[in-house]
Amino acid sequence: MPRFIVVFALLLAMPVAGWAQESIDSRCFQPSQTSCVDWEHGVAIAIGLGAPAAFANNPALKNLTARRAARLDAARNLLELVKGVNLNSESTMQNAMVQDDTVRTTVEGKLHGIREVGAPKYFSDGSIQVKLEARLYEIIPTELYAPQEGAGPRLLPPPGGPLGGGAGLNPQSVYSGLIIDARGTGVAPAMSPKVFDPEGREVYGSAYVSREFAISQGMVGYLKSVDAARESDRVKGSPAVIKAVEAKGPNNADLVISKEDADALRAISQNQTFLREARVMIVLD
Repeated sequence: MPRFIVVFALLLAMPVAGWAQESIDSRCFQPSQTSCVDWEHGVAIAIGLGAPAAFANNPALKNLTARRAARLDAARNLLELVKGVNLNSESTMQNAMVQDDTVRTTVEGKLHGIREVGAPKYFSDGSIQVKLEARLYEIIPTELYAPQEGAGPRLLPPPGGPLGGGAGLNPQSVYSGLIIDARGTGVAPAMSPKVFDPEGREVYGSAYVSREFAISQGMVGYLKSVDAARESDRVKGSPAVIKAVEAKGPNNADLVISKEDADALRAISQNQTFLREARVMIVLD
């Protein structure tokens, strides 16, 4: 077989960047080569690559300068990732950092203080790759996503009348959490999403969540299957499962559920605490 045909066949067999891209971490479901978010636990993850400095004239110095460069690269990647995080359905971290220099400097300072995770990877040319991880709830200022300090969670008002039929929730049952199946709605992850009924009345949001739980674990977790959500420590046990009707807001971060499910949640929340404790998972595409 002619050599050029062999080479061409080999090129066709090679993976092309962007065609079969894999995430840098199995916990992330949004593929990226340099950074991604584990939305089940609210962890931002980034890798960085660094080469030895030109002035490094011995192995120890080459290793030191390459690792320092890799860490700076990972921190930059982590910062770019955090900038793109949706705070809610109206705003992103990029917006908050542009509007308030204090937010920007606070985030940048916290990112540069993060420790590496796992063992560095060493390459034959002397370059080094490192990985950084940071909990979004510790990097992003709490005032941007959590209830105000000193403001206790409000109790959802009870349903205005008798519960209608067709709700996937039983007010007589005890639930360990709530799973909202939002597949097909185009919903996007956010730090502080809200859930509404069809009339636009809020059913779930930071006003109804304990500040303690919002800060320690975030307002919601995200996964890509109902089965996986059931096994999440956040809601594991006997979670209720309902279906979202649509996503809404400029960032598509908020959800609308049926009136029947909204009324049932209002009734259940009168004597159960899983909403106040932010034990909510959202399943997305």
